[in-house]
Amino acid sequence: MRVNKFILGLMMLIMTMSAFAQEDDKPAPYKRPTDAYSRDTINPNKSDLKGFQTAKKKFDIKKLLIEPNIQLYFSSNYYQFGLMPSIGYNVWKNLYVGGSLYASVMYEPHWDGTSATPSITQQSYGGGPFIHYRIWKGFFTRLRTEMLAVRYPNIDYVGNVTYATRGIPYIWFGGGYNLTASKNFFIPIAVYVNPLFPTYDGTARSVSPYSSWVYFQVAFYIISPR
Repeated sequence: MRVNKFILGLMMLIMTMSAFAQEDDKPAPYKRPTDAYSRDTINPNKSDLKGFQTAKKKFDIKKLLIEPNIQLYFSSNYYQFGLMPSIGYNVWKNLYVGGSLYASVMYEPHWDGTSATPSITQQSYGGGPFIHYRIWKGFFTRLRTEMLAVRYPNIDYVGNVTYATRGIPYIWFGGGYNLTASKNFFIPIAVYVNPLFPTYDGTARSVSPYSSWVYFQVAFYIISPR
């Protein structure tokens, strides 16, 4: 009986020592290093990134092209006055993109040239975009498209006057020379032609604020001879 108790006690001692030995063989628990990365490494100062950011493009007034134009016609039986201001912006090297507005009024005191008939008027308004290219020094070329609404008088065979409105498209292509040394204020001598003119019917040709398929520009003055 004593032998059995001794054997049982010895077995319990061996098992206890084996358990402690297994605990000693286990690897130490992992600890995350606290100083491996600093905050400055993970989240660098925003001021350090400013040098790498692309600078935002700002509007540069020096890149503007400003051109005020007028039409002024006088004849024995009618008068016409028009405005065509243009403004463009330098988008790439010598290339400018912009737009023009147009408004004109024609006044005829007596539509048949005699004092017995009433006066008539004609209004035109519209505009369109243009592309302008500086070729060399003051020389340039330009393509300008334009859409005008023309309110013109209709006179029947007994002399009654009514008004109608007609839309007329234009494509003006030409070029010339800039008289001013300023890159912003444009004072040109130029000539432009309209390739659409042969496609116009008789009404469009007669009521157009441009008298023909060509117009000349001398400084701010526009001339379109018949």
